[in-house]
Amino acid sequence: MYMNKFLIFLSVLLASCGTNHVVKPVSVATSGPTDIQNGFSSSSLYGYDDAGPNANIAVLLPMSGPAKSVGNNIKTSIETAFLRKPMGNINVSFYDLSGEKSHRDLVIKDAINTNPDIIIGPLFAEDAITLRNIKPSKTPVLSFTSDVNALGNNIFTMNLIPTQSIETIVKQMQKDGAKNMLVLAPDDNSGKLMAATATKVSDAYNIPINGLFYYKSGNSESIKDVAMRASMYNARSSANTRAREILSDIINKESLDAATRSNLRHQLEKISRTETLGALPYDSILFLGSGEDTKTLASFLRYYGLGNRDAAFYGTTLWNGSDIASDFSLSGAKYATLPKITDNFVSLYNMVAGETPDYLSAFGYDAANLSLGMLYAQPNTEAYLFDPSGYIGTTGIFRIQPSGESERALRIMELNGSGEATTLKDSPTNFLTQIYSINTSDLTPVPEKELRTRGINPGDYITIPETLRRKSQYKTKTIGANYVSETAETMADAPIQIYASEEPEIVTNEEFEPVKLEKVSRKYIDAVEVLE
Repeated sequence: MYMNKFLIFLSVLLASCGTNHVVKPVSVATSGPTDIQNGFSSSSLYGYDDAGPNANIAVLLPMSGPAKSVGNNIKTSIETAFLRKPMGNINVSFYDLSGEKSHRDLVIKDAINTNPDIIIGPLFAEDAITLRNIKPSKTPVLSFTSDVNALGNNIFTMNLIPTQSIETIVKQMQKDGAKNMLVLAPDDNSGKLMAATATKVSDAYNIPINGLFYYKSGNSESIKDVAMRASMYNARSSANTRAREILSDIINKESLDAATRSNLRHQLEKISRTETLGALPYDSILFLGSGEDTKTLASFLRYYGLGNRDAAFYGTTLWNGSDIASDFSLSGAKYATLPKITDNFVSLYNMVAGETPDYLSAFGYDAANLSLGMLYAQPNTEAYLFDPSGYIGTTGIFRIQPSGESERALRIMELNGSGEATTLKDSPTNFLTQIYSINTSDLTPVPEKELRTRGINPGDYITIPETLRRKSQYKTKTIGANYVSETAETMADAPIQIYASEEPEIVTNEEFEPVKLEKVSRKYIDAVEVLE
C-alpha cells in the first residue's frame, strides 16, 4: 500500500518535469488515512530495527514570556508523544523561543547549528519566516502558524488554515438555499484575507456577495457604524416612518367604513412594533471575525432592527474559544470548526498535565507522531509527508500539502443558546472525495462593497384603499436605492421613484399636515450600551 502511494506521488512529480512553469501536484487519495494517534513502532517496512533511526529533532516554542502557557502546553504534548514510544537513537531538544526578536533569531540559529533532521515549531509567523530564510532548504519544519505567508521552503504547518472554514461553511449555506450574502470582516490583514477568500468562494458556489463591510475588531463605535450601514437602518427607518404617517393620516382624516378603518389600524399597530420596515438585499450573513466580535455585531444589528429571523447567521472556526454558544439570540447560527479532540488524547493529556488539552496541544501531539513517521520513512520522507490519503490525528483527518498548508476536514456546528453547540454535520473521514477546491495562494485584498439594493418603498408594505392611492399626500417613493445592473451600468444617481398611482407628478397639497407620530420605544440590547 505504501509503495502504491509513493509511486503515484512520484508519477505526479515526473509529469511536471520539462515544463516552464510549476505544476501543482494533484492530491489523489488511494486509500483511507493512516492513524498516527498512537505513534509509530519500528517496522521492517522502513528498514530500521527496534532502536529506530538515528535522528536529532529540535523543538522551537515560547516557554517563557507572554505566550509561555501556549508554548508549554504544546511542549507537554510533544514530550508525551515521544515518551509513549521511547527510542534511544532519537534526540529531542527544546529551545525557548521567547523575548525580543533579536534574541529569538539567535535561538533559531543555535538550533540550526545542531543540524536537526526535523524541526517542530515555531508558533508564530514572524519566527517561521526567520527560520525559513536561514535554515537548510532540505530540513522539514512542522510549525504551528496559521499564516500561509510564512510557509514555503519546507516550512509546513500543523495548524488549521482559517480560510478552509470559509469554504466549508459556504457549502452549508448553499445547502441551506442561500441566494445572497452579506460579509462582515475585521479591518486587519487576517480579516482582509478572509474576505478575499469569501469573495472567491462565493463565486465558486454561486452565492453572490451583496455587501462587504470592514470593522475595527473590539471597537464598539466602528462595529456600531457597520451594523447601521449593513442593516440599511436609515432607509428602513424612514420607510417605517413614512408608512406610519400614511396610515395614521388616513385613519384620522378620511371618511372610512368600519372594516377599512379596522384594517388600517391593524396595519399601523403591526408596523409600530418595530422601527424599521422593508426586506434586505441578502438572506444570509457571514461573520468572519471572532466570537466576541460576532456577539457585538449581532447585538447592534438587532438594535437596528435586524435579527436572525431576517437573515441566517454563519461563522467560521474563529468562533472557537468564545462563549458565543451561550447567546440565546444567536440560536440557529451555524459555523465550521474542527472535530472534537479524541477522548483517548484528552484522557492521556489530562493524566499528564492535569488539564484538558486545547487544539494547539493536540496539533503538537500529532506533529511529534508525524515526525516519527517521517524518520522511519527515510529516504522517502517527502512521499510519506505528502501522502494524499492523509492521516488520522487527534482532531480528525488531515494531510500536508507541498505548499506547506495543512488540509483539515471540518464539521458544521449549530448554536442553540444552551452553552453547548450541537453537531449538525460530522467532518469527512477520508480524502477520497475532494474536500476543498479553492486555492488561497493567489488571494489579493478586496475593498468594501456597498449594499446592492433597489431600496425600500414603504408603499409596498401597506395596503390602503384604491380610492385614496391617487392622493398626493399618500404617494410613496423608494428610499436608499443603490443598485448596479448586470452590465455594471449604474442607475440614475437620484433614488428611483415608484408611485402608488400612475400619475407622473407629485401634486403638493398645502392643506396636508401629517399627524405627528411618537417615537418607537427602543431599549439597549444585551450588554452593549448604545449612545444616541
